[in-house]
Amino acid sequence: RILTQIHHKNLVTMIGYCKDGEYLALVYEYMSEGSKLEGQCLSWRQRLRIALESAQGLEYLHKGCNPPLVHRDVKTTNILLNAKMEARIADFGLSKAFEGDNKHVSTTTLVGTPGYVDPEYQATMQATAKSDVYSFGVVLLEVVTGKPAILREVVSISIIQWARQRMAQGNIESVVDARMCGVYDVNSVWKVVEIALKCTEYASTQRPTMTSVVVQLQECIELEEGHIVEDTNDGTYTSGGSDNLNLSYDAYFDDQSIDMDKNNTAFQPEHNGKRVLAMSTGPVAR
Repeated sequence: RILTQIHHKNLVTMIGYCKDGEYLALVYEYMSEGSKLEGQCLSWRQRLRIALESAQGLEYLHKGCNPPLVHRDVKTTNILLNAKMEARIADFGLSKAFEGDNKHVSTTTLVGTPGYVDPEYQATMQATAKSDVYSFGVVLLEVVTGKPAILREVVSISIIQWARQRMAQGNIESVVDARMCGVYDVNSVWKVVEIALKCTEYASTQRPTMTSVVVQLQECIELEEGHIVEDTNDGTYTSGGSDNLNLSYDAYFDDQSIDMDKNNTAFQPEHNGKRVLAMSTGPVAR
C-alpha cells in the first residue's frame, strides 16, 4: 500500500505485482544502466547530476509522502540509472512510515548495510530522516572518491574517517577520484565533500535536512556549469566529451542489506590523461 502512494521522477516506479501461489514479486520499471556509481568511472558533471537527483528522491520520501518515509538502506547500489542516465532511488524493502506525530521509527532489529548505517540509529534503535541523511553522506563521499564505504587497507577504515583525515590537511586532490583526471571545478568538489562530512556528523541534530542538501547540490552544479563556460571561453579545455567516459573500477561494493559484510577492496586509481584546472589547497575566492 505504501509503494502505490510513491510517485516521483527520482524514485523507481512500481508497475504492479505478480502473485504465484505463495510467491509474491514486485514489478518495477526497467533501469537499463543499473548502478553505475559502483562499477563505472563517470565524469564529475554526471556524478553531480546523479547525486542531485538521488537527493531529490530522498527529499520526497521525507517531505512529499503522506505519511513520510525513512528509506533505511540508502547506498550506491540502490541508486539506479535509466537509459537517459537519470537517477532513481530503489529498493524500499526496509522502508518504514512515520506514525502520527512521531519523528522516528522504533525497531527491535538493526537493519541496513555496513558502512552506511547511522551510528545514532545503532545506539538508540530509532531510525529518523537524519539516518537517511547520514547514509547519503557516505554516498556523496563515494561519488567524489570512487572508493567503497569501507576501505580494506592494512586496517579496515570507513570512507568517512579516511576523508576527514585528508581534508584536515586541506588537500582536496588527495580525496578526489584520480580517474576524473582533474577535469572538475575545485570549488564544487570541495563543497560536495563539505556537504558529505556535515551529513555524516555523529549527532543527527548537526546534520542538514535533505531539503538543505538538495539546495546545496544545486549550487554545486551551478559552480561546475559556470566553470565550464569560463574554461571554454579562454580555450583551456572543454569537458563535454568526458560525459561518455566509462572506465571500470577495481572496487567491489557491498550489496547485502544484512549484518554480514563482504570483503570490499578499495581500487587503486590510475592516472590517465592530463590533469588540469584542479587545485590542492582549497576553494579559490569567488
